[in-house]
Amino acid sequence: MFIREMLDKLDRGDDFAPYVVTLVGGKGVAVSGVKRVLSASDTEIRLSVPRAVVKVTGEGLSLAEIGGGDAYVTGRVVGVEAQ
Repeated sequence: MFIREMLDKLDRGDDFAPYVVTLVGGKGVAVSGVKRVLSASDTEIRLSVPRAVVKVTGEGLSLAEIGGGDAYVTGRVVGVEAQ
């Protein structure tokens, strides 16, 4: 699986990845491991994940779908950071 290979290459093979963020060409973001939505506007979306908050910034952002621990943000994404 991709996550296992990535952790092995980063010499973090024994660590558990509690959340995964996938940027899709600046036009969207998929986040797995989401516990809840902290805030959402058309310029910033903040998602609570284990041990962090993922902040997505951009223009025309919206939560296209959320459920089952996954969230999909669409719009013009200019930044993603974990705080």
